[in-house]
Amino acid sequence: MRRLLPEVIRGVLMSPSVKTFAVVLRGPSAVVFWQNETLSVLKFPSAAGELKLTYGSRWITENENVTVPGQLWIEIQGNGNNLEEVLLVYATAGLSMLPILSVATNAAVGDSEIELGFETTQGLNERDYFQSYVAPESHVARLARHLNVSATLELITAISENPESERLFRAADQYRLALDSWKLGGETISLAHLWMAVEALTTVALKRESQKRSCLSSAELAEQLGVDLKKLDATVRKKLLLQGDDECYRKAKDASDGLEHGYLSFDKIRGHASEIRHRMATYVRNAILDLSCVKKSTFDTLMAEPFNDPIGHWPIAKYLRGQLIGTSNELAAAGNAYPFIRWKPTIKSCKPEASGKLNFELTDSLTPELASGVSFRLKSLEAWKPD
Repeated sequence: MRRLLPEVIRGVLMSPSVKTFAVVLRGPSAVVFWQNETLSVLKFPSAAGELKLTYGSRWITENENVTVPGQLWIEIQGNGNNLEEVLLVYATAGLSMLPILSVATNAAVGDSEIELGFETTQGLNERDYFQSYVAPESHVARLARHLNVSATLELITAISENPESERLFRAADQYRLALDSWKLGGETISLAHLWMAVEALTTVALKRESQKRSCLSSAELAEQLGVDLKKLDATVRKKLLLQGDDECYRKAKDASDGLEHGYLSFDKIRGHASEIRHRMATYVRNAILDLSCVKKSTFDTLMAEPFNDPIGHWPIAKYLRGQLIGTSNELAAAGNAYPFIRWKPTIKSCKPEASGKLNFELTDSLTPELASGVSFRLKSLEAWKPD
């Protein structure tokens, strides 16, 4: 797993110490762990020595009958000289696994922030303590997906032990960033990150294809593929990573180049992105899992439902439609600029299922704020996946 360690940590030298510390991070995530369920990475290498990383979900009590998933929390435990010295080292180690969680679940994982840090050395009378204000979780229902802990641990091991782990990790992080913009209007940014993931994977795919064909050089591989050496990378991207989807390759490259060099209008770029984003995500995630050499049973699990569909981390989109009833030309209540329906959503129940689905039962209280003599007639109340 040493290849996954960011360069910023490797240069920090830590002297041996018997002091122990814990650092806790918290942040937005569509990845959900069931209550009392965690994923732990033991003996993660860092400049502070080996660390224990633990990932789970906070669960928030809505009322005495309803508990809902909150944000992702990360706990890092280990040794060090003092609290200030280990805060950043521990936090960077904890953040390092987020791309793998995102790829494993095909769900968005945002950036987590340090919330707590404290010394845990036994037998002391005084221990250093640090806390940063992190905004509380929203109680609005959002898309979420349960993480398969065993399959995710298999993927972590496969990528960590792969000779190309650093490139695979970079591709996974680009995929995580793509899902962080996975909503209507975010197509261009998502596609830009997916293309950068393809670029990170190109060398990995090229090396594996060379090994399969027993080629000693790129020139020999290009000759076997029947292409000019200058077009080898493009061929690997189109034929191997994007599985021969010429349209997807052409539009993704055109959108990426047009965005970088400014020769395409934004509407044209977004049009390309809207048409191919889902396909691109499927190809990129498939390639990361395949090139990691994860065992076939794990690959099949992570490519099957529900993990085959990308999701962002956004509130469920809700719309109401109806008519304003009344002859008055004044529609808004006194003191209001516009007619308005005061909308109060409530989560009535939140039930995890054995299949990995999380079922919410929601209720909405609607209070019209309208001019005297004007009423509201509801036609429909809709909930949509924000994508």
